[in-house]
Amino acid sequence: MDEYPKEITLKSDKELIIRLLQEDDMETLHDFFQSLPTQDRMYLRTDVMKKENIEKRFGQLNYEIVYPVIALDHERIVAIGTLFRAEFGWTTHLGEIRVVVAPDFQRQGLCTLLTREIFFHALKTDLYKIQAEMMENQIAAINAFERLGFKKETVLRKHVTDIDGNRANLVIMSLDIQDMWYLMEDFIRGQFYVT
Repeated sequence: MDEYPKEITLKSDKELIIRLLQEDDMETLHDFFQSLPTQDRMYLRTDVMKKENIEKRFGQLNYEIVYPVIALDHERIVAIGTLFRAEFGWTTHLGEIRVVVAPDFQRQGLCTLLTREIFFHALKTDLYKIQAEMMENQIAAINAFERLGFKKETVLRKHVTDIDGNRANLVIMSLDIQDMWYLMEDFIRGQFYVT
């Protein structure tokens, strides 16, 4: 956690600060979620229009279970990327990444930067696998995860409904961290044999 805060530069040359969410950020986080248009909120699992839902999810932070990284434009939160994991049970080895970006900061590489930041954090944990779920029409998000090596596991047809009740396909993508480490080790060993 000593690596924060960090300065990042978007494709537009706009500079932002990223850091871990802190408990005293709840009001600013609520403002961020309130500012999202209905179309962006339809992809969320929690009704972020209710402050208590945000506090339930992000209050009393335990970075081992919920690892939220925020992007700040001065004092305004413009994006949040979070690695969630189960506290107990058969999926404690699995992390799930979720990213939300304010509309005026979309298509500038911020989703990819936050996903990469969370991905590198996940590599330092005992997670075996990371996954992400998104609606099939979230092309930019799918592309961001593919650039990091995530693969589509499956597409579940008409599996989710948006906040207007419209059914949509759900894409589940994942990256097996252990397999990635084995590939890197093989690559490094191959480099030594080539000399």
